[in-house]
Amino acid sequence: MDKFFKVSAITAAMVGALAAAPAFANDPVGPEYTGEVSEFFSESTISGNLNFWMRARDRAGTDADGNDTKKETNLNHGSIFVNLGFNSGYVNDVVGADFVIYSTWDMWNDSVGAGHEMNFLDCDGPNSSGCWGQLEKGGVSFATAAAKFKFGENIKAKLGYFQPSVASGLGVNWSFAPGTYRGGEIGGTFGALDLGFVIADEYKAPWYKETDAFIGVDGDDEILFSVGARYKLDNGIALDGAFSKLDERTTAHFKVKGTTEGGIYWSPQLYYVNDDNQYDDGDTGYQLAFLSSYSSGPYSYRAEATYTMAEEDGNWFAYRPTAGYGGSNGAYDIWWNNRSDFNHHEELAVFGSVSRDFADIGGTGFSAGVSGAYGGGSSVDGYDDLTEYSYSAFANYAIQAGALKDATVAFHYTQYFNDTDAPSWNGYANLFQDETDFKLILAIPFNVK
Repeated sequence: MDKFFKVSAITAAMVGALAAAPAFANDPVGPEYTGEVSEFFSESTISGNLNFWMRARDRAGTDADGNDTKKETNLNHGSIFVNLGFNSGYVNDVVGADFVIYSTWDMWNDSVGAGHEMNFLDCDGPNSSGCWGQLEKGGVSFATAAAKFKFGENIKAKLGYFQPSVASGLGVNWSFAPGTYRGGEIGGTFGALDLGFVIADEYKAPWYKETDAFIGVDGDDEILFSVGARYKLDNGIALDGAFSKLDERTTAHFKVKGTTEGGIYWSPQLYYVNDDNQYDDGDTGYQLAFLSSYSSGPYSYRAEATYTMAEEDGNWFAYRPTAGYGGSNGAYDIWWNNRSDFNHHEELAVFGSVSRDFADIGGTGFSAGVSGAYGGGSSVDGYDDLTEYSYSAFANYAIQAGALKDATVAFHYTQYFNDTDAPSWNGYANLFQDETDFKLILAIPFNVK
């Protein structure tokens, strides 16, 4: 595996050098060289964020008869996050570099029996055993350390530690920082067609300090790759497809996205996973989704629905190249922020949201809204059929003046209900009992250059 990246690094360096050579050949230390190299710094940016995250989450349990018990503290912590990023210009309009480092630590943490995703877990990665809940009190890691390349107007590439940006089936986990792949990508734009290829051998979610190898069924390190394409039709409808492969696991998606003349955004989507080590019925799990949204004056609306087929031990679906939590992520568009993933086998789930921007009545920078989700239809032996639902209230304020101008204050409150008698994570392997969840965030962006 090390040979793969040594060869890749050498190849990329050679390509960058050859591409830049014509401009430097006659005077490698003269003014042309100095001018080209100065673009690396003169066109660069240095920026970051200082974020404060406070969360209180209480969760019920179940007694021996399957009845809910009183809610008790599950998460109770306040965490600080700061990051600093350097994004260079391009030397000779060919080669540049991006770097992002971040640090996070807890102001307090009274959580019970669980870690959280806003600090670092005290283990090397998802391949480590028994690390969830073992929390470090702060630390430093990196999100990005990559060389970037442009080859003419149409081709771009990255090599190093990066987040996929070309058409592919790969996404990242998020805290305030993104997850990180180790590898490379190349993408091209040809009129209405975008093509992409990504290859990686390691990944880290932002709550791990180091990247970890992708482990195959036989226990060996494996390579992950993904190819993707996006095409925009003349009528404005966009098609998005991707295929990813890691050892014996295959993932794919197909999405159609459009907007009506009346301004209604619509998008039917299909997410697919084939893994005979996980799924029982034809080795396959999939999720159908429909997303829509609409804005009218100060109001914004969303309406979405999903249907899941995932017949396995645990009966739930996740669109990612690795089966385990935090080991990778897919290019997944669905985010309801209503606690549950609403993704169990044969579950039909719906979501709705309405929000308002108050700028038209003097509340510049302030918006608020409510949302709700409902899911049912799944069943497992020994427990009640699944019925779960939740509602949320949220508000955001962008500070308009003063020392904290452009900072954002946000709160989000969710009340979640699970009407089954199954204990958390049992029977329904991605399900927990009733919760209340409160999040308060202060996000302060800053620019150095």
